[in-house]
Amino acid sequence: MPKKIEPFYESLGSRIHGAREQKRLTQAQLGLSLQPPSTRASIANIENGKQRVLVHTLVQLAGTLGVGIQDLLPAAGSPNPEARPRDVERELKRKLNLDAPQLKKLAVAAHLSTASRGKQV
Repeated sequence: MPKKIEPFYESLGSRIHGAREQKRLTQAQLGLSLQPPSTRASIANIENGKQRVLVHTLVQLAGTLGVGIQDLLPAAGSPNPEARPRDVERELKRKLNLDAPQLKKLAVAAHLSTASRGKQV
């Protein structure tokens, strides 16, 4: 089973999923509308944030779904509201190769920073 990628792709996939359901298309129908066609499994992986989307595919998806590309993209710089300190910690470990104490400090700081930005008006 493919693993999830970055939170950006989870949010993008969720938006694609919502637009597809609103248009009342199956994953297979959406996949067949693309050039080259994609499988139902590939569309499922995109919707679940487990597969990246090429730009030309994103353009085709938006066209088929009758939405603008900007409607599918997550807002720039918006934190993932579902991100938990453990998720942040895992991502930092993977990308920065830090030891456990450094990792914990960064994860807590990132979570606190994100939480305080969410409370500001």
